Amino acid sequence: MTNEQIAIWKYLKENALGLNNAKHISEIASAFGVPAFGTNNDNVRNWIKELVIKFKKPIGTSKKGAFVILNDIEKEKAAKFVERNNRANAVRNNGIYQE
Repeated sequence: MTNEQIAIWKYLKENALGLNNAKHISEIASAFGVPAFGTNNDNVRNWIKELVIKFKKPIGTSKKGAFVILNDIEKEKAAKFVERNNRANAVRNNGIYQE
């Protein structure tokens, strides 16, 4: 893990246990003084994504932000949120360009 990922994981464990305590990505970024990058703190989002995929951390995301998953209900809600918000679905939903 990078130093940023270690700090994010620690922050989430201390401040975002469970879906009800989810923290917006911008709030996580500002907690570490991470400057905005991309359209919506893409660097922080990518670090969190890697924490989940590569380092197998139980982190979920929702409209409220990122959080540490505490139970099966939260895990399933987080999984459904990601399913609904993946790029493949966006491409399908965006349709075909017409003038």
